[in-house]
Amino acid sequence: MASTIFPQTLSPIKSIQRGSTASAGNITISSIDTSKSFVRSYSTGSAGSVGVAGSESGTLSPTGSYNFGGTGGGNASSGGGSFPNYAGTRSNGAGATSITVSEYGAYIVNSTTITTTGACRWEVVEYS
Repeated sequence: MASTIFPQTLSPIKSIQRGSTASAGNITISSIDTSKSFVRSYSTGSAGSVGVAGSESGTLSPTGSYNFGGTGGGNASSGGGSFPNYAGTRSNGAGATSITVSEYGAYIVNSTTITTTGACRWEVVEYS
């Protein structure tokens, strides 16, 4: 006797292609219908920078002896010399902080190519 499952279900998903990349670039995939597909991605890396605007003022002046002793190479350990100490005051003026952060992802270029913007995992889903 044959078994039958009711209700019969059909998946709307035609194909799934997955992968990961460590850097930005184009990736060749199996052909898809771009009108019935989407790409999902999540970043596995990031980039950014922090800049501080403002001013710095004051002075630091060397104090004490900074005689390296001996002759030649200027090595403090060879002649028993010493390094200078610095004394004074430095201060930072008020300013703004500029922070830039990037997350990476992927997007469909055409039926056989996706592009990633950096390190990420990606998944192209095509449905019927």
